[in-house]
Amino acid sequence: MNVIIVLLIGGIIGALDGVGIFFAPDEPYKIEIFFAATLKGMLVSLITALSLTSRSAWWQGASGGLLYGFAFALVIFLAKGGFKSKDAPYVVQGVRARVTARAGSSSGLIVPNSPCC
Repeated sequence: MNVIIVLLIGGIIGALDGVGIFFAPDEPYKIEIFFAATLKGMLVSLITALSLTSRSAWWQGASGGLLYGFAFALVIFLAKGGFKSKDAPYVVQGVRARVTARAGSSSGLIVPNSPCC
């Protein structure tokens, strides 16, 4: 496994996940959120790659990435205060959770089929 390529794939997918924050006019921490999304993508991609072997099927990569992406979304949800937070409906009803899970699933699809693994 080439860790640099895995991190690059995760970084690109994470950056695509986080670029939407620049369209939120009232958000004061755009750069920080963008870097956090990029780092999250890199970590999900790395965890997914470490869970796979060279003989893993595409659906194993996608489901592993989906699982890890959802786990990261759960961490974000709990860090924002869970159901007591005013942001909870936004996170729970799926915008952030779905995007994070899809980003993990995309990493899981790309990483096993790339020349790094």
